[in-house]
Amino acid sequence: MTELGSEFLVIGSGLAGLTYALGAADKGTVRVVTKAQVAEANTSYAQGGIAAAIGEADSWELHERDTLVAGAGLCDEAAVRHLVKNAPGAIEWLLSLGARFDRSKTGLALGRDGGHSANRIVHHADKTGWEIERAVIEAVRANRNIEVVEHAFVTNLIIEDGSCRGAKVMIEGKGEVEVRGERTMLATGGCGRMYQHTTNPAVATADGIGLGLRVGAKVADLEFMQFHPTTLYHPQLRSYLLTEAMRGAGATLRNHLGQRFMYDYDERLELAPRDVVARSIEAEMKRLSTWCVYLDLTHLKPEQIREEFPTIVEKLETVGLHPHKDWVPVVPAQHYSCGGVITDLLGRSSVPGLYAAGEVARTGVHGANRLASNSLLEAIVFASAAAKDDGVGWQGTGHGPEINHAIPENDAIRIRRALQKAMTDNVGIVRNDKGLKGAVDTIQGLITEFKAMPEAPYSPYSHETLNLLQGALEVASSALSRRENVGLHYNEDLA
Repeated sequence: MTELGSEFLVIGSGLAGLTYALGAADKGTVRVVTKAQVAEANTSYAQGGIAAAIGEADSWELHERDTLVAGAGLCDEAAVRHLVKNAPGAIEWLLSLGARFDRSKTGLALGRDGGHSANRIVHHADKTGWEIERAVIEAVRANRNIEVVEHAFVTNLIIEDGSCRGAKVMIEGKGEVEVRGERTMLATGGCGRMYQHTTNPAVATADGIGLGLRVGAKVADLEFMQFHPTTLYHPQLRSYLLTEAMRGAGATLRNHLGQRFMYDYDERLELAPRDVVARSIEAEMKRLSTWCVYLDLTHLKPEQIREEFPTIVEKLETVGLHPHKDWVPVVPAQHYSCGGVITDLLGRSSVPGLYAAGEVARTGVHGANRLASNSLLEAIVFASAAAKDDGVGWQGTGHGPEINHAIPENDAIRIRRALQKAMTDNVGIVRNDKGLKGAVDTIQGLITEFKAMPEAPYSPYSHETLNLLQGALEVASSALSRRENVGLHYNEDLA
């Protein structure tokens, strides 16, 4: 088997992975492997913005309080303080890379999302993630110490003497290669494709969770699955994300009767945290037996809507919706996983040599619910800390991965669809014990079926499906074990 060596290996090319790569490149050679093209990451799809207390009337203390409130008492307070104190520096770093954030007459334009007590959202219109990813990719491409390998799928991590020493990678056109690294960063993003409806791109298949679990990395908080309250309900543009910033700008929610129903659910109305808004929408849909609710921007000035949300307006107009005069049909959809591979403030997992950052990691920042616009910030702050770490005194151990083989793709498609149905039906916004037990049993049966199948030629879709199965089992099992309703976890049997 061909072997490639570098001092640092990064798995994933979103903001967390590329931030780590840029930091580690000051120390040695870095190889970034990504299963698609370098820009195809969850980061690129983030519309809203990045939170930082940089306004005159704001402070890190207020940002910390808002984050802790959203996390419903389950945040790691040290991690939250580390995050919010380093937020202004993260913005300065992005500006130094050439990120083109929107500006006002007095400086950076600051928006406001649900759950925030001040205007602190730095943004680039309604495609902030795309702009940040653009700036970071340009910096990576200009760095001679960083090599990016596209269309390279990691099938397993390499563990030697209890420590991670790289990964086995299937590179398009080359076959299987061992990519070695004294330190490996898991930055594989989310797991939304375990659900039928998600705002996540096709690459969000729980790869980091699967890779980590197979070598003994500890995971936590996967029951806290965030559902975005407002995704477009339209057959031609399914689950298209309509950013939280639209409600921050004044958009309201109405039911089929035209009533602004959030008055009946929370005093914060449309600016309540996402879990509250998502549950309220689902309750209202059930109450009236309707298939969606509506996002109403018709009271806002047309020029304001087009200026603040140009990409969304253009996309809506392709399906005949004009937000300055039409109510936009919306439903909740899976959006973000607050749990993942457990890490400390230095990004270290429980397996020496293996770091994690971004959505795949459980830093403790989000607790039971992620405060809007903290995710891009978290990726930068914790990936930067990991890049500076010297690895001294790392506690823990890993073990060699279990056998991971491909199965026929038609079987993988069938199994994945069965998984998505079980997760959507039983592990959604509102859960109950019977549904969760059924989901656990179904997923365990699908895993057994998968592993019993004869080996087939390599297929990334097949390997992704196993990662989704293993990740989903953790999500459903954790939800069943959580015996209190808190944050994003709501079991109607415990109400």
